[in-house]
Amino acid sequence: MIRLGVALGLGLAAAALALTNVLLYETPVDISPTAPSAQRNMREAPAGAPGLPAAADSTGFAETFARPLFTPTRRKFVAVAERAPAPAQVASDSTPPAQPVASAPPLQAPALLGISINGASARALLKSAGAETANWYGNGETIDGWTVANVEKDAATLEQGGKSARILLYPPAPTATGGGDGL
Repeated sequence: MIRLGVALGLGLAAAALALTNVLLYETPVDISPTAPSAQRNMREAPAGAPGLPAAADSTGFAETFARPLFTPTRRKFVAVAERAPAPAQVASDSTPPAQPVASAPPLQAPALLGISINGASARALLKSAGAETANWYGNGETIDGWTVANVEKDAATLEQGGKSARILLYPPAPTATGGGDGL
């Protein structure tokens, strides 16, 4: 008799759970976005506050997205197409000739766009002046007459005709006057 009661109780419980499952399955779920909380609205700065973006996104992470995690300066990334590559300074390793020489156009070193170091292998992503694409070059390889002499974690050294150029991956950030962190 006890077994019959336990079996009947378990059967009723299973039937109730199955009926609840069916009812929940057919119930529509509202997935529309919710309104921001009142506490968050109190913490937000008024529109037009100095130093803050004019239109903050709805998640409140506008400042976080404006300061990328993997850039050394934590400043917004400027695409290569938007900025002109700074001409690399070419230092002469040899003594200048005694006779005046007709002025030749300055040597334009390729732009350094990236560095890949995998164990003992180091490669630099270089783009020639006026080229649309960039390619990877290792030590001893040549691009536009420049030979890759050394690849470091943040710079590449190129040599051409006794002259060398050290190109930085991250050009020095301009210093702001007035102190603070520029916010």
